[in-house]
Amino acid sequence: MAGTRTTARRAAVLAGLLSVGLAAGCSVGPFGTDGSRSSSGTASSGTPSDSPSDSPSADPTSGTAAEHRPTTHVTTYPVAEPEGIEWVVVVGDPVDTDAVATRLRDAGEPVTSMNTAVGMITVRTEDDGFAARAKGVDGVSRVVTDRDPAWGDIDGSDASSLARPGTSVPGETPRPPKGGDPLDGHLWGMRLIHANAAQRVTPGSPDVTVAVIDTGIDSSHPDLADVVDTERSRTYVTDRPEIDGPCEVESCIDPLGSDPSGHGTHVAGTIAAARNGLGVTGVASGVRLIDLRAGSDTGMFFLGPSVNAITAAADLEADVANMSFYIDPWRYACEGGAEGDTPEQVAMQEVTIDLTRRAIADARERGVTFVASTGNGGGDLADPGIDATSPNYGGDTRERTIDPERCLSLPSDVDDVIGVTAVGPDRELASYSDMSSDPDADLVDITAPGGDGIDAASAILSTYPRAPLQEEGLVDRGGRLTAYGRDDGVLRSCPDGIEDGDPDPDGRCGFYRTLVGTSMASPHVSGTAALVLSAKGDRSPDEVAEVLGSTARRLGCPVSASPAGECVGTPADNGYFGRGLVNAGAAVG
Repeated sequence: MAGTRTTARRAAVLAGLLSVGLAAGCSVGPFGTDGSRSSSGTASSGTPSDSPSDSPSADPTSGTAAEHRPTTHVTTYPVAEPEGIEWVVVVGDPVDTDAVATRLRDAGEPVTSMNTAVGMITVRTEDDGFAARAKGVDGVSRVVTDRDPAWGDIDGSDASSLARPGTSVPGETPRPPKGGDPLDGHLWGMRLIHANAAQRVTPGSPDVTVAVIDTGIDSSHPDLADVVDTERSRTYVTDRPEIDGPCEVESCIDPLGSDPSGHGTHVAGTIAAARNGLGVTGVASGVRLIDLRAGSDTGMFFLGPSVNAITAAADLEADVANMSFYIDPWRYACEGGAEGDTPEQVAMQEVTIDLTRRAIADARERGVTFVASTGNGGGDLADPGIDATSPNYGGDTRERTIDPERCLSLPSDVDDVIGVTAVGPDRELASYSDMSSDPDADLVDITAPGGDGIDAASAILSTYPRAPLQEEGLVDRGGRLTAYGRDDGVLRSCPDGIEDGDPDPDGRCGFYRTLVGTSMASPHVSGTAALVLSAKGDRSPDEVAEVLGSTARRLGCPVSASPAGECVGTPADNGYFGRGLVNAGAAVG
């Protein structure tokens, strides 16, 4: 990692992580009483380069070569104006995207990406006149932004919270299952989904790949170093200084292989941490991961990076894509907006719905199975009522009445995305998990272990990057757990020869942390989907979804209702658990 956020900034993030109460609904994030996400310098020139940088000799100030390698449909360019506002330009006919991008760039507009699969171009500029000029360009149908220039300065700190860490881990590590890694005894979620039985059939094939669309993956982590396909990995996020703090590198594009937030690395470990005698084992330890970074350092997922990552998953031939997030700044994006939304905000929501649907439909047609967390708002997806969390960036948060006929939580509400709720060790719906009062609306498809939020023993333990732990003071510069880190429940696992308390200057030890959320449930399902493809060969996304649903453990409605509302439906399909608890052992049998 080329750098980290300031200590003060990280301290503010940590304060948000440890806040008391339940968040109003993001998949990445947490438990904040304000409903905020729990749950991205100076460039080389004033205009984009003439072509994407795809060789090591490309402009060294614009980031590494991997950050600007094009895919079949997505091309990124160095960011000329990192302090500017990001605009999304929609092309009427996606076939014309390249031509429209050329017109904009020839006119000196700082284009940052183009996506020819869906007809999307992104621009970051400090020029308030950009939108008016772009609307006059031949082929452009709409120009929108998540932050109107008229909104002025904002404080992005409320957007900087992630899935909540556990507060403690039992002093004695439970015995791991036979053949398991040292910390596997903590993985109650793996036992709940019968992952070991599945792994006896197949640990996962290296020919199967899962795209982790998230905040990045720490590819130096010893449990992930041999799992991440770095050649196929990409980043689509440019830091936003007003949210993420000062850029660590001149390009404002954090290098691949880093994960300043830790969220993506945690998700990646649940899916595919290696069985290597160290740390933990993922659901599908034999598959490969593609790191598609769409989330910023502070856990924000905006439209441009998210859509580009979704398209890239298909371009790079991923078989499964995990999406543990919602697209900011709207918890619910509404056709026609909600009462009180400005015309500009309405336009942004409509474009968000349109482009997300386009991107997922295109990628599914090309064989990608999408799995998404449903959210941590403890609410009813079929009847949300009041959303008091949006917009969480770019304008004043306010209460919005949500019409379920016109409003979507994206990306989980898109047709044919597998929506996942969360359960604790007792197979009860987690108190923070969203649900649906209308099973026929297909908003909840399946459930998986996400933790119940009571303590770390009931949370999900997985891989975590060293750098943010060091910045929080949980790990010292020598690679040892501090007293604060031990109290916080962080675990370290080292190879033979490095004892407890020994320094680890070479990064041979791995670090592990407990988090809770539907963000943690979704990767259990993504890993199982990867095992299905490994065991059964080529299957369409519809076929994978049917295997997962038909083999799930049926869970009927409980006697006591969740805080989110009453459970409606049958054990075969209800609004709490969908078709049931994912069962990896049965799915590959």
